[in-house]
Amino acid sequence: MPCARCAGLRVPEIICEGGTRIPAFRCLHCGVVIDRVIALNRQRRRPPHPGRARTPIYGSDRWKKNTPALA
Repeated sequence: MPCARCAGLRVPEIICEGGTRIPAFRCLHCGVVIDRVIALNRQRRRPPHPGRARTPIYGSDRWKKNTPALA
């Protein structure tokens, strides 16, 4: 079964997490893991609203450049 990301080979794998076993597929080339929950969430994803603007980040220092303090 080809990978949707890189068209590489996907192989079945059992992931043991928290005492449960989860069947999944792992790509041998790019390493992406797809299980049943990931596949269902990707199918249910709604397209973005093109007319809706994103909320700007006000007062955030995240985008400010680090300027050295003058001594």
